[in-house]
Amino acid sequence: MTVGFVPAFEPRISVPFEGDGASIFHYAAVLDAIAEERGIPLLTGFADNREPPPDFDGYPEELAEAIGPWTSWFSATDGLRCVGGLLAALAEPEVGARIGVVAGVVADLEALEDVLVVAKAERARFRLEIA
Repeated sequence: MTVGFVPAFEPRISVPFEGDGASIFHYAAVLDAIAEERGIPLLTGFADNREPPPDFDGYPEELAEAIGPWTSWFSATDGLRCVGGLLAALAEPEVGARIGVVAGVVADLEALEDVLVVAKAERARFRLEIA
């Protein structure tokens, strides 16, 4: 089973995400470092970054119960700034070399960009969920 970041939308839109999100999930720390250097929104800023309570020692599937539901949604425009900035940066050979499998990351980012364009047109907000 592959773990990855996949977009969710509010309200729901009917556009398929053609990536699996595994590459951008795996390289999220590197992508965030690139985003920070470029002054663009961090990729993980669109995901649930809440910390577990200090005394939490349960299973990951019990975490939602411990911290409550996640209700944050983000602007598709901000998401497009992030994705577009990352794609432009990764096109530079010295930046792309920081990613082990840059083609997979670029494919996931392009798939995310495709759905964010539709989300922006339909005025839907988004977030990245782990699936």
